[in-house]
Amino acid sequence: MKNGAAERPSLAGAAAGLAAGGIAAALYAWHCTDDSPLFLAVWYTTAIAAVTATGALIGSRYLTW
Repeated sequence: MKNGAAERPSLAGAAAGLAAGGIAAALYAWHCTDDSPLFLAVWYTTAIAAVTATGALIGSRYLTW
């Protein structure tokens, strides 16, 4: 199982966070009625960046062997 372990856990966590943030933003955008470009640029980018950073922090701690 060690061959399948992540070599860089923080990068793996960041990738998982980026995927989760992107999926969540897509689902939210599907139901949200406010679609102004400024709203999208500021809040979606901020939320996805926060989830990505959180994933990197959690990944570095919990994805280690």
